[in-house]
Amino acid sequence: MLKRALIALAVILVAFTAALYFAINRGLHGDLVRSTLEAQLAARLGQPVHIGSAGASLFPPSLDLRDITIGKVPSVRLAHVQIVTGLRGLLSRRIEEAEIVLASGQVAWPLPFTLSPQRAPNEPESPPPFTIQSVRRITLRDVTIVTGLPPVTVDLDASLQGDRLEIARLAARSDKTRLEATGAFDSLARLQARLNVKGNLSFAGYDATNLAAGIAITPQSIVLNPLSFRMFDGGFRGRLDADLRGAVPQLRLNGDVDRVNAAEVMKAFGSEGTLTGTLGGRLSLAGSGTDASSLLRTARGTIAATVKNGTLPHLDMVRPIVLAFGKPSGAPPEGSGSTFSTLGGTFALAASTLTTDDLSLASRDFDMAGRGRLHVAGGTVDATADVVLSKELTAQSGTDLRRYAQEDGRVIVPATIHGTLERPTVFVDVAEATRRALSNEIRRRAQDFIGGLFKKKKGGG
Repeated sequence: MLKRALIALAVILVAFTAALYFAINRGLHGDLVRSTLEAQLAARLGQPVHIGSAGASLFPPSLDLRDITIGKVPSVRLAHVQIVTGLRGLLSRRIEEAEIVLASGQVAWPLPFTLSPQRAPNEPESPPPFTIQSVRRITLRDVTIVTGLPPVTVDLDASLQGDRLEIARLAARSDKTRLEATGAFDSLARLQARLNVKGNLSFAGYDATNLAAGIAITPQSIVLNPLSFRMFDGGFRGRLDADLRGAVPQLRLNGDVDRVNAAEVMKAFGSEGTLTGTLGGRLSLAGSGTDASSLLRTARGTIAATVKNGTLPHLDMVRPIVLAFGKPSGAPPEGSGSTFSTLGGTFALAASTLTTDDLSLASRDFDMAGRGRLHVAGGTVDATADVVLSKELTAQSGTDLRRYAQEDGRVIVPATIHGTLERPTVFVDVAEATRRALSNEIRRRAQDFIGGLFKKKKGGG
């Protein structure tokens, strides 16, 4: 008897569920729901709305909308929107405290409309045959946000309180980018948000790890401040501003870099094997674009940088200088390169070219001070500098070199560097060195003559 009773109960439940399902679908006729929601959304957003199809589900109790677009030129495309509510809401056709799930779509940012939940000015006072009164949760699954920057696909779990959207979890992914965020849209009507983000970011071909940032978002801009990440084995701390008002985003990066692997930087810019050492400094750069080539082409600003304990493997400074004035036994072998303790300056970046008027290099064998220009993309270099040999190399240099170009016990000669970072050519300006030598010799003889006069005067007195 118990078995028969259970079977009967199961049959009744199935029949009741089926009857309820058909009643709901009959009451929520697809065309009625679709046209009503289209009208409501269009009135609130001020944009045309199209819903491909609409229907109801029991598990969970919800409305299912398919193929939704918003805008004359659609700025929002969604494959599926589910409005989860209770049975009471489905039967009364008045949905309150709903959860909206948006899945598989694309949203262009900034939106050409506001997300304010307030009633539109021309919205009728009398309730329509079907309405959504309030929403308490919003969920996004596999929705791509499109801006002037590379597209980002997001998953979102959030709760809605009036005009404020509290974000419990936001996961963003794009190529190698993986970000997790929490925070809130303080105003959906104004599209203003503040988030805390961490993860790994790939942008314009470069990978940033251990990223942490506070993000402020408006329809016109995205600001990451404070911003920190690791790149090229070193760290960056500062801020990034993205202006989204134009067709192409305008970016500005300001901050400090520390312990960056200079060899990895040169490799990234196509000049592998031309510089080693540890890079640190401060930068202020601006540019426009969404890829590495456009950013490099438009980048401008200043970089105050110092590389410590490095090498310039292809640059021989000492050998060409000492050989220009003889062939001493102490001349370094060809191709020995240059090892330095510090190399730096303040560089201005414009038109893919770095220029500096305070280039300096300090090493065991020589010091150098001058000005120069480096074309970043091609690696071509053009520099002029005074090269000061160490006292040790001065003692090993040729007699002519010591006689012609010595000041304060060290040889100082002008030199120029041309060519590329891979194949630089050092040219010693012998004529200028000779002119200096003559000046040195005249000054020395004048000092000797004046000194002799004072000795005679002292002896005669």
